[in-house]
Amino acid sequence: MSEKLSNTKELIIKTLEKTGALKFGDFTLASGAKSKYYIDLRIIPNFPEEFETIIDEAVKYIKEHFSEIEGIVGIPMAAIPYGTLIAHKLKLPYYILRKEPKKHGLKKMIEGEFSKGQKILLVDDLISSGFSKAFAITALRDEGAEVQDLFVFIDRSDGLTDFEKEQSIKVHYLINAKDILVKAKE
Repeated sequence: MSEKLSNTKELIIKTLEKTGALKFGDFTLASGAKSKYYIDLRIIPNFPEEFETIIDEAVKYIKEHFSEIEGIVGIPMAAIPYGTLIAHKLKLPYYILRKEPKKHGLKKMIEGEFSKGQKILLVDDLISSGFSKAFAITALRDEGAEVQDLFVFIDRSDGLTDFEKEQSIKVHYLINAKDILVKAKE
């Protein structure tokens, strides 16, 4: 690679290497697509130091790019620990989004004291097709949230333009899979 990677990108690559989160083989992704590599960010919270390092990078990015956020939602299940810690470090409320409303009690889709029109930053570990993000975006908007941005650590998609247009959302990420794969093959 001719250009030098940013410190953030280097930190993420080192975290993937140290934790074994980048795996090669034959995998089927949530969208059903086949892949020769898999990025398992669910394992990162098992490594407290590395987890805190990439959370700090996310917090730094979010502080620089989003000044009006009023809450964080992590897409179930992978992003729940990420969203929780990001919200804690930003001193913002964290809301739990359910995959379906509870069948008892208050029958809520979103847990927490949430206001209509509240500006929510949606957080996930990575994006491939956006398939799992569409549900969350729709669910939050149906509950009255203002959701304009999605933050992920890694973009492993083939392009986000169509997804962003279809969902009326801007996707932000710290590194794309192409940079990770080029570095991993060096």
